[in-house]
Amino acid sequence: METKNKRSILKIPVLLLMCVVLFSAVSAVSAAGTSDNSTIYVSTQGNDTWDGLNATYNGTSGPKKTITNATGTVATNGTIYIAQGTYNESGINIDHNMTIIGETQTNTIINGKQTGTSIFIILPGINVTLLNLTLTNSTSRDYGGAITNYGTLIINNCTFNNDTGTEGGAICNYFSANLTVANSTFTDNIGHGDSGAIVSVGTLTVTNSIFTGNSAALGGAIAANNILIVTNSAFYNNTATVGGAIADMGTTINSKVNFNSIVGNSPNNSQIYCSVGTLNATLNWWGSNLDPSIYVSNGIVNVTSWLVLNITANSTIFNGVNSTVTVDLLHDNTGTYHDPADGHIPDGTLVTFTATNGSLNPTTTTLINGQTTTLFTANHVGTSIINATVDKQTVTKELTVNPASYLYLNTTTSKANPTIGDTFILTYKLSNSGPDNATNVTVTFQIPTGLKFVNATVDNGTVTYNSTTRTITWTLDNVAVGDPYLYLTVKALGTGSYTITPTITSETYNTNTDPLTPFNINIQKANNTNGSTTVNAASTTQTIPMQKTGMPITGLILAVLAVLGGMLPKRK
Repeated sequence: METKNKRSILKIPVLLLMCVVLFSAVSAVSAAGTSDNSTIYVSTQGNDTWDGLNATYNGTSGPKKTITNATGTVATNGTIYIAQGTYNESGINIDHNMTIIGETQTNTIINGKQTGTSIFIILPGINVTLLNLTLTNSTSRDYGGAITNYGTLIINNCTFNNDTGTEGGAICNYFSANLTVANSTFTDNIGHGDSGAIVSVGTLTVTNSIFTGNSAALGGAIAANNILIVTNSAFYNNTATVGGAIADMGTTINSKVNFNSIVGNSPNNSQIYCSVGTLNATLNWWGSNLDPSIYVSNGIVNVTSWLVLNITANSTIFNGVNSTVTVDLLHDNTGTYHDPADGHIPDGTLVTFTATNGSLNPTTTTLINGQTTTLFTANHVGTSIINATVDKQTVTKELTVNPASYLYLNTTTSKANPTIGDTFILTYKLSNSGPDNATNVTVTFQIPTGLKFVNATVDNGTVTYNSTTRTITWTLDNVAVGDPYLYLTVKALGTGSYTITPTITSETYNTNTDPLTPFNINIQKANNTNGSTTVNAASTTQTIPMQKTGMPITGLILAVLAVLGGMLPKRK
C-alpha cells in the first residue's frame, strides 16, 4: 500500500511537468498562429520571402519587396509603410481594411507600367486609406486608370499623373462607394469616356486639391452622378467637350462646389456643366471679377455670388513712409466678407504687384488663407498707383503721397558749468534729414527765470523774444535738407539747474516722432574776491588770493629784511 502511494506521489510531478510542457507548446503554437502583422514594411531592397516586420533586414526579419505581397500579408485594419523608391505594380486587389503610407509623396512612386489594369482595386465593403504616394503611368481598359474603388477610400497627400482610364483617368468611384480626396494633385490624366481625373457615381468629397491639364469627353477634371462636394480646390486648364472642369450629371441632389479657383478650363463657356438638378457653385474665384454666369452651361448652376479680387491700403501716406497693401479673395461681388475659417481658395495662388513713385517688397507673393500683403514705400510726392494681379484680373489702388521731413534739434553751450554773472551762448542746430523740405517751421522755448536774455541771432528765418513770457520764437518759411542755426546769448542770474525744453511745429509732416531732449544748464555760485579757489569749466586758470596771517604787512617786511641783513641783536 505504501509503495502504491509513493508511486502515485511520483506521478503527480510528472503529470504537472507534462501539463506545463503541453501548455507551453500550445502557447507557442498559438503565438505563432497570431504573429503580429498589424504593421508591414515594404522596400525596393526587400524580399517577399521575408516577414515584412522590419523596415530593414536584420538577419531574421526584413521588409517585403512588393506592395502586392504586403497587402496580402498585413492584418485587417493594419498599416503598410512603403519606403521611398519606384514600385512597378498594378492589379493589387485589396480585400480587407488597411492603411498604406508612403515615406514621401514625391519619392514613393507606384508606376502602373500601362498594363491595362488599375494599380489598386478596392473591393466592396472595404475601408482603405492612402497617404503620401505618387500613382503614375497606369492604364485601365475597364474603369479608373490608377484606382477603381468599390468600398470606402480616403486619399490624402497623393499625386496622380499621366494615368489613363476608360471611366476616370485616375480614379473611378463606383456605385455606392465613398471617396474622400484631400491635399492631392491630379495632373495630365486622361479619361477616354467620363472625367480626366475622377469619375464618381458614389459619394465624392474633394478638399484642398489641385486639378491641372486633365482631359476627357465629359468633365475634364471631375464627372459626378451622385453626391458631390468640392471646396478649397483649384481647377486650371482642364479640357472636355462639356464641363471643362466639372460635369454634374443626371442627379437631383444639390451638390456643392464652393471656395474654389476655376480658371482657364475649356470650353470657356462650359467650365462647369450641370445636366439635371441644381449645382450650388457660389463663392468661387473664376479668374476675374466678372459675372461667372458666362462660364457655366446647361441645367441650373447657381453662381449668383462669386469671389472678387480686392485691394486695400491707406489712401494718403507721406513720402518715405511705408504703407501695407493688402490683397484678398475673401469678399464677394456684393462686398460681403467671408471668414477664411469657413472656406477660401487654395493657398499658393500667385499675386504680382507693380507701383509708380515708390517701391514694393515683395513684388511677387502668394495667397495664404485667401489673402496676402506687400509693403509700399513712397519715394516721390504726388500720386502713386499700386496694381495687384491674380490670374486675368488686375485691381488698382491710388495713393496720395504728401511731403515729409525729419526734423530734430541739437543744443550746445559755450560753457558747461557757468557761474552767476557769466554770459554764454546756447547754439541750436535745427536739422532736416528729408526727404522733403519742411515748410512754415516754428521752434519755440522759454528762457528760465535764472537766465537773462541778452541776444539772439539766426542764419535762416527770423527770431523774436517776448520779454513778458520770456519766450524765444524762431520761424522759418522753408527748411531744406540741412542745418540752420540759432545763437542765443544769455546771462546767468541765479544758482540752480535750469531746463530749456524746445518744441518744433511744421506744416510738413515730421516723421520724427521722438520727443525733443530737454537741455539742462547748471549755474554755480560765483566766488567772492577774497574767497577760495575758483575753477571755471571754460578756463583752467586758478586765482589764489593772499592768505591772512594776523601780522601787519609792514612789520612783516621789516622783520624779513632784518634777518637777512643781520640787524637783529642776538639773545643772551
